[in-house]
Amino acid sequence: MNELLAERQRPPELDPAGSLIDADMGAYYGWLNQQRLAGEEKSAFLAWFEDHGEAVAIAPGMERGKQSDSPIELAELIARIA
Repeated sequence: MNELLAERQRPPELDPAGSLIDADMGAYYGWLNQQRLAGEEKSAFLAWFEDHGEAVAIAPGMERGKQSDSPIELAELIARIA
């Protein structure tokens, strides 16, 4: 962000790995904040790693701690957690 706001006119350096870590932490903090709301036991949470075929889904109907390598369409995943 500093590079984008700096007065220098050179193109900013991209940091995809750092951005992914930031997004991961942002999703985690979003989930933590969601747990503070009334009715949290009925809530669902989905964080999707766009264009990489990875997601984390937390919902009352989902098995806790289960990992799957089976492909699923995003619309089907959303229907499962709704």
